[in-house]
Amino acid sequence: MAELVDHVSVRILALVVLYKMQPNESVAFTSLQTAISALPKGWCDIRILLYDNTPGGCDPGPLPEGVQYEAAGHNEGLAAAYNHALAIAQREKDAWLLILDQDTTLSSDYLSRMSELALEVAANEKIGAIVPRMLDSGRPVAPVFIRFWGVGYVPSDFEGTSRREIHATNSATLFRVSALRNIGGFSPYFWLDYVDGYVFRQLHLHGMKVYVAKNIQVEHELSLLHGGELKADRFRNILRAESAFWDLYGGYVQGLALTARLLCRIWRQRRRGHDIAIRQLTYQELKRRVLQSKAQRINDWMREMEQRIQSFENAGGGRIPCEERPTISVCMAAYNGERYITAQLQSILSQLGDEDEVIVVDDASTDGTREKVRALDDRRIRFLKHDRNQGVARTFEDGIRAASGEILFLSDQDDLWASNKVSTVLRAFQLQPEADIVVSDAELINTNDAPIGPSYYAERGKFRSGVLANVFRCSYLGCVMAFRRRICAWVLPFPTEADVLHDLWIGTSNALTSGKTLYIDHPLVRYRRHEHNVTGNKRLTIARRMRIRWDLCRSLATFWLSLHHVNGK
Repeated sequence: MAELVDHVSVRILALVVLYKMQPNESVAFTSLQTAISALPKGWCDIRILLYDNTPGGCDPGPLPEGVQYEAAGHNEGLAAAYNHALAIAQREKDAWLLILDQDTTLSSDYLSRMSELALEVAANEKIGAIVPRMLDSGRPVAPVFIRFWGVGYVPSDFEGTSRREIHATNSATLFRVSALRNIGGFSPYFWLDYVDGYVFRQLHLHGMKVYVAKNIQVEHELSLLHGGELKADRFRNILRAESAFWDLYGGYVQGLALTARLLCRIWRQRRRGHDIAIRQLTYQELKRRVLQSKAQRINDWMREMEQRIQSFENAGGGRIPCEERPTISVCMAAYNGERYITAQLQSILSQLGDEDEVIVVDDASTDGTREKVRALDDRRIRFLKHDRNQGVARTFEDGIRAASGEILFLSDQDDLWASNKVSTVLRAFQLQPEADIVVSDAELINTNDAPIGPSYYAERGKFRSGVLANVFRCSYLGCVMAFRRRICAWVLPFPTEADVLHDLWIGTSNALTSGKTLYIDHPLVRYRRHEHNVTGNKRLTIARRMRIRWDLCRSLATFWLSLHHVNGK
């Protein structure tokens, strides 16, 4: 291998994240420098980025050549620091990103051995990360196998990859830059804690492997193992992130196992005399897991994280760069909508990138709808017009067929979008790659934009995504729906000889294929109610409601039989 390395070098960007610590006080930075000095000449091409999350930064003092210092200005957490380094690594064509927390200690031969492994696996792009053995005061903490009841430590004699899902700590992991790019980077929802669990879960979901290095060990202080040293607000964030991670990605048994661990944690904290505030937080989290549903816990956490993300976006950070997000198509059905369509389009366009689009399909309007749309003079708007009125379902179907984006949003002409609708929905899709549809709640407003009554689902009842539940009572509302382009293969065409609502069909036909719908339990649309609403079933007669359900059942049965026939072949 030594002869190979003489001719080929590994390009690595090493990130050290600092917080209220000078660079020369960080064992990660000092041990990294020692490891670099131990490298044979030409062994690898490595640069160091010191990213300081301390509000206002600090004076780093004189730094060695090849070391760059950047101050975040305000603490956006680990995920923001990692994503910033990832963007630099992509721009500078680095093959690997090495992540280090400030309290990780590397051995002097760490870099030489990790870069040697990087060369060995360079051609196998399925390997997204190389991880060492992580110890905390000599106690093994990572890597671990994800099992149906929780986690189990990888055996000490194991080396290589596995069919099982493997998780490790981000610190001291060598990530392939292209792999991080493919999974969309690090999630701002898991901004500080379980940021590693999230990224390793995404690697697994995207079919990538983690290579475990058997004989490379590093020391790292794991916060959760030192509960007596944690501040209450940090411990609360750990508990919430832990619960959200297993609610999102774990099964039923894993959820029960977490609840049992919380119970044991309370006993240990009491026995070891931990601070009363820490013990109370653990008890509150246990109580929350017992008394609240999984959906409620997830939505509470997402709402809390969204508020935090929004505050950073308002300060100029945290927004998903357009070049790193999927392209968006907004499909709007319009009919005699001149009164409200300008304000709605403005609320949408302000959230879109240059490569996104809004497809307005005008269903043979007789007013000034077309002129209002064209007056906006925005190249992202594509205007299609029906020669004759074809109805809401056909209008939306034409918009969906014309769409080119990876994520499709449905929009009515007379609503208003919340300023964080697009970013919130995109993060929800990023958080759960297996989700096909995202639905949110909606605030009800009148003709003058004033709120009226409770939210849409507070008034209508709990959102349910299942087929049977929607046969009895439709939960889907088109103007709050977004979905991945991949589901167009089976939701189109809409039933042509049946009275089936387009949004109900998209939701139920996707559910019939075992597709997943994610519900966000806070309003992202201001849903306008007035006497000229084109969509919505509030004014449907009992006879039409019965016909819709009958036609839905017939259409779903035909759809299921066609799927069964195709699969049978």
